[in-house]
Amino acid sequence: MENKQVKVLLIDDDKVLSKTTSLRLEKRGYAVNVCNSAKEGLNIALEQDYDILLLDIKMPEMSGVEVLTAIRKKKEKNLFPIIMVSSNEEQDDIVEALNLGANDYVTKPINIDVLVARIVTQIDIRRLSIEFASKKEIEAVGAMIATYNHEINNPLAIAFGTLDAMERKGQLPSEDFDKLEESLERINKIVKKIGKISEKGKVLFEDYTENSLMLKIDED
Repeated sequence: MENKQVKVLLIDDDKVLSKTTSLRLEKRGYAVNVCNSAKEGLNIALEQDYDILLLDIKMPEMSGVEVLTAIRKKKEKNLFPIIMVSSNEEQDDIVEALNLGANDYVTKPINIDVLVARIVTQIDIRRLSIEFASKKEIEAVGAMIATYNHEINNPLAIAFGTLDAMERKGQLPSEDFDKLEESLERINKIVKKIGKISEKGKVLFEDYTENSLMLKIDED
């Protein structure tokens, strides 16, 4: 199984164990970043994008449960899975961690085949969660587009009718009529393009400003 696309963050103060685990995972195709500091690892987990976190429970400056608690305030369980690493004597800590949002756990000494199986399971759940979230987002945007499309079309038809009536009665200079008609036609084309987006069932975005996006509308 090819796993190079799976980015693993390993936080463990035990340098020998973390190095060994990292090398064994890398041989199986995973991209692993090791951090031996709980506080530094927490910052990395919050600021950078990883697919999964392996988190030791007992660490000197900050416990794994504390790291887990801080991460769960920012990142959802199914979108950023966390597997706790513990000794057999830390069962109470494991129960607490699972209650606080850990996805799974492994015990030391780590059986690499068990660890890989649990990583694969959590990555599959994460992938399905992302796909489901994307589907719901597309459905929501599609419903919004359909609503706006309907709501704009009605007043647009009234505006066209009023413009034609004013032009027939000579209440509007010819050049003003042309400008207004051109503007309304442009709005009409945009509305039709937006309608096609919802029909395709696929929503694309493009940059609008530095911190915001807008729907991508194909040009004719």
